[in-house]
Amino acid sequence: MTMERSTVAGRLGVVPDLRGMSERSEAMKRAWPIGGANELFRSLYTGFDTGPGTSVAICSTVQGEGKTTISLGLAIAIAQDRPDRRVVVVETDLWRAVLARDFGLPPAPGLVDVLLDRQPVASALRATTFDNLSLLVAGSDITSPQRLLRSARMPEVLETLRRTHDVVIVDTPAALAHSEVGLVARMVEEVIFVVRTGVTPARELGTALSRIQGANLRGIVVNDARSAVPRVVRRIVGL
Repeated sequence: MTMERSTVAGRLGVVPDLRGMSERSEAMKRAWPIGGANELFRSLYTGFDTGPGTSVAICSTVQGEGKTTISLGLAIAIAQDRPDRRVVVVETDLWRAVLARDFGLPPAPGLVDVLLDRQPVASALRATTFDNLSLLVAGSDITSPQRLLRSARMPEVLETLRRTHDVVIVDTPAALAHSEVGLVARMVEEVIFVVRTGVTPARELGTALSRIQGANLRGIVVNDARSAVPRVVRRIVGL
């Protein structure tokens, strides 16, 4: 598959269809199933600072647009290219947790346990094959995830991670389904919004973006470069 260079620095990045990258355990081996993926994620992270305390949320309108793959790809690219940078991926989609399952990890402790039981953040971090990359998975099942994401403890956890890591990458829930995404997006420095052509409902994209109003929208990544860029996205980025 031909890869197109992309960047979020100019508000718009275009990437190939990432549907073939669902086996996230392969990500830690850098064995992406599409050619040129290393350069793709490298070009994305050059759009923002990777200095101490950097935090970025990866958002999308609905499920299945590639935001978790992009979250992991960014984290791995930074961890590999900058071994002096401590990177963590935080899974805040407490409704559809996938990281523990995909990486063969115990589901707890994780973010839920840190928020609910006030466990030390460090006790819930999971090591990876990169010495400078950690995961904070969703954690234990809970009946009211929205209550935890809205709690005063949530910004405290992110602030702790910013103090102990150089780059904090937050994989958020789908914005259309969960309004809490707006709260999380405003807790970080920058937001990257993922749009997958053929999947993102154009009529709902505006609603999803309105939910992160007040956050620093750094760029929009269009997943699947073979398709036309949706008209609503073109309006947003001034094309």
